[in-house]
Amino acid sequence: MTLDWTDIQRRTSAGEGVTEPEALAMTRLTDPGEIQKMFAVAGEVRVEHKGNFVNTCGISNAKSGRCAEACSFCSQSAHFSTDAPKYQLKSADMLVAEAKEAVAAGVREFSLVASGRAMTSRSELDTVKSAVARIREETGMQTCASLGLMSKDALAELQSAGLQAVHHNLETARSHHANIVQTHSYDDEVETVRAARELGLYTCCGGIFGMGESWAQRVELAMELRDLDVDSVPLNFLNPRPGTPMADNAELTAADCLKVIALYRLMLPTKDLIVCGGRAVNLGERQDEIFRVGANGVMLGNYLTTAGREVELDLDMLEKEGLVIRPPPHKPHPQSLRPSVRAEGTDANGVA
Repeated sequence: MTLDWTDIQRRTSAGEGVTEPEALAMTRLTDPGEIQKMFAVAGEVRVEHKGNFVNTCGISNAKSGRCAEACSFCSQSAHFSTDAPKYQLKSADMLVAEAKEAVAAGVREFSLVASGRAMTSRSELDTVKSAVARIREETGMQTCASLGLMSKDALAELQSAGLQAVHHNLETARSHHANIVQTHSYDDEVETVRAARELGLYTCCGGIFGMGESWAQRVELAMELRDLDVDSVPLNFLNPRPGTPMADNAELTAADCLKVIALYRLMLPTKDLIVCGGRAVNLGERQDEIFRVGANGVMLGNYLTTAGREVELDLDMLEKEGLVIRPPPHKPHPQSLRPSVRAEGTDANGVA
């Protein structure tokens, strides 16, 4: 299939994602010149829809380890022998303190992430509700939570306390999911995302690449995300953890990661694309290219069980790329954040 890049740029700039056959054709590109055209168009489409604003997110590993689910990539599963930390849910005071550190570093969205199939304990839900309300009031950041397979009623309760966003990854394509997750179904994943969408919550839903999936399955996942009409797509690149079934998976190259980002920008031209886990390990010295090929967001600070890059290095990267951090929805960034990357005003997309 011959790809008409002029037509693709026209359609994606207008908000129309490329077709599935076009996306599959892009995955088969090997000519360096054609791949560079793909990257260039994806970068221009990012500018068209997102300008020079980037979203920054941070997380708290709010409850860690001892998870009964068997997800082959995850060091927090009780099914595997790993060195992941194990502790119960942190107090609201601890979570708020972490949020304040994050906002001072330039984070606009802060997510509370808890291990386990779902958060159903009354005391835990009350702790999260208290933390969410205080984070929103005391920092102004967009509030987010990643709590597993949550019911619509539980999400509505958190929403009433001030929760604005729900993060829940599908992890991979439907056709590959059973090879990765053995303890719950793909439809269980989808139902949580749909419940959040029905409540009007901002939905952050993506996957992990490098888990043995084919390029066609990467396209399949993007098509599912398009059908669900999620707001934001976190792109994670596997950082194999010792002790998990994925410990020896090291199949990704930096070029693969950049191609995934460009592909998803062209398939989902108007969505937020946030590069998250595995960025430093898989992209190395090419991390600054993620925005040129379509990403408009990045996770700052540490990940769940692995350390991230120093925040100052990421702020340097944003500054060199001429990017500014999109303002948080309630209050301006603190004065401690360098002016060159602190956004003045709001972007065309408004507030999430």
